[in-house]
Amino acid sequence: MRMKTLLKIWIVFILILVVSAGLLSLWWEEKKLEVYNSTSKESYYYLIQITTDSPLSNVTFYMPLPMLNNTSSVGQNIINSTYDNQRVKWETTFVETEHGPMLSMRTEKIEPKFALRGDGPDTYPRAVDFAIIVFSNDTIDTRNPVGNAEVLMPRYNSTNLGTITNYRNAISYSYDSRIYAHYEASPDANVQIYIQLEAQNEWWIGGAQSNSYRELIITDFSGPQDGWVIVNGGLVTGEGTYLNE
Repeated sequence: MRMKTLLKIWIVFILILVVSAGLLSLWWEEKKLEVYNSTSKESYYYLIQITTDSPLSNVTFYMPLPMLNNTSSVGQNIINSTYDNQRVKWETTFVETEHGPMLSMRTEKIEPKFALRGDGPDTYPRAVDFAIIVFSNDTIDTRNPVGNAEVLMPRYNSTNLGTITNYRNAISYSYDSRIYAHYEASPDANVQIYIQLEAQNEWWIGGAQSNSYRELIITDFSGPQDGWVIVNGGLVTGEGTYLNE
């Protein structure tokens, strides 16, 4: 009789522990979501760098632009902003092209500027930077951004290269894009265009955490230009940590 009573007590105690653990788990999941929502920050970082070792005149570029469903919050912020510095005064606008909407960048001239490499005497041309950060009101799909978030457009011939980073979710892709370039320059002028996009979700639960995707296009030109150029782009998705994983 006494053994049966003890057994019942133990069963009740174990049930209480199981129920408590379940309730505690539910509370913690709700608490994590609450903390996530109160600390999360979603953003797009878009950077263009143009480097030249010679003067360029009558300059026009059509650049790949972060797009989703033919709209671009990044592009709209660029159009609504002023990008003047000591070297270049840009005129920026959207332009409809045979490859879809792109960012039009125009300026009368770009003069090269050089800096010392290390202690010198060698020098290297310094880039003209064009950058913006745009915050989003919604969580960005960093695992499957194409069709679900703003990615560089246009893009053709996308190829899945598989996982090549230390993150288990990260997948790398290559694709083709287009840049239109028109400018007058000497035959030996060397120009490099560097385009970077990074989209990131950040939050704080027991420390800073984040996940992201990033894109990169780098291409080089020689001499004057007047037309479309096929360029190669790279995309890495799913880098970082994800809630509840």
